[in-house]
Amino acid sequence: MRLRWSMKKGKEALLSRRALVASAAATLFPYLPLSSRAQQSQIPLLGWLSSTPGSDPLFRGLRAGLRDLSYIEGRSIRVEAYSAQNSAELRALARELVRQQVNVIVANGRAATRAAQEATTTIPVVMAPVDDPYEFVASLARPSDNITGLALQQTDIDAKQIEILKEAVPNLSRLAIFYYYGETYYALESVADALSIEAAWIETKGIGDVETPFAEALEKKAAGILIVDSGALAGACDRIAAMALAHRIPAASSWRGDSETALLLSYAADNSHLQQRAASYVDRLLRGASPKDLPVEQASKFDLIVNLKVARKLDVTIPTSVLLRANEVID
Repeated sequence: MRLRWSMKKGKEALLSRRALVASAAATLFPYLPLSSRAQQSQIPLLGWLSSTPGSDPLFRGLRAGLRDLSYIEGRSIRVEAYSAQNSAELRALARELVRQQVNVIVANGRAATRAAQEATTTIPVVMAPVDDPYEFVASLARPSDNITGLALQQTDIDAKQIEILKEAVPNLSRLAIFYYYGETYYALESVADALSIEAAWIETKGIGDVETPFAEALEKKAAGILIVDSGALAGACDRIAAMALAHRIPAASSWRGDSETALLLSYAADNSHLQQRAASYVDRLLRGASPKDLPVEQASKFDLIVNLKVARKLDVTIPTSVLLRANEVID
């Protein structure tokens, strides 16, 4: 399935895109039969909105899920995919999707879901996924208004990462927790306390704000690093992990990175399964279901990835108990 991938940022990008579309329409539409144009307009239009930059693995997963449900671009579905990290740009892109009268919006993460929520109260919105669904729905069993979808329980995931990191590095006593500014994860402090770990909170604003926060972590003598995975920190995660490895500090995150990641371990929800479920929501909504009748699903499948290459560089011996639970071992 070929889905159209469009990454636009800000009002200027939206205006230039509209000008391009208008120009193309003026050039091509006179030569298209009226029946072809009518058929095109009858094909459902799906909007994808994400705060994760670049080629998003969640978007690829959604495409695969739609393909498994026999959706074919140009025949049974059309897709507009937008990405921006800035909240104002996300809101502008959400309004653009509403202007295009998409049938469903799939929103990746809290910021994108908030932008979609502000842009429309009528178009169904699928959270895919968010950490705290109660920001957007009153009940998981019966969502309110036009929003439903998937929830991550990110705090539980991060708590599990602290436990596994402590198991892998038993002498870990001080942990720097990198988090995106404006978000709170202080429930993790009690998890750290229970493991006799002192938590040092390190605030960052994303990929352009890494060096100063990392210097703060060094100043606080961090012996381990946890990078709380939010869409806004996705681009910064690999850089923070690389800096940690250079300073021989074990790092963990639910951001997966790639095979060359500098993370010692990653524990995360199974993205492939999440996006298959998101595609299922899209399918049911396009078939006429109401968001209020589709309960919010919580992540149920998780992957533990252990990087033995990084372990050797850190002179860390990963216990057999951890290796046996790993879904993937990088060696």
